Amino acid sequence: MKRTILLALLLAGCGGSNLDTSRGPNGETIVGNAVSVQITNAANQQAAFSLAEDYCRKSRRAARFVAQTGATAAFDCVKVE
Repeated sequence: MKRTILLALLLAGCGGSNLDTSRGPNGETIVGNAVSVQITNAANQQAAFSLAEDYCRKSRRAARFVAQTGATAAFDCVKVE
């Protein structure tokens, strides 16, 4: 739990943007901004990556896996050339 809170705080500091919170189709929690996103309670890492890709695509970016802590996977949203 402490790691999840720490990860959320780190994401909040990235980019200085407001965080956006939403739910995935199977109840996953999606928290992010234009430069990063964290997915909690996805069925597996591939499902988390698909949700992160969809999220990052809104900002014309691609998801890049950063870390997994328990049920939470963190991704950067990187610019695509």
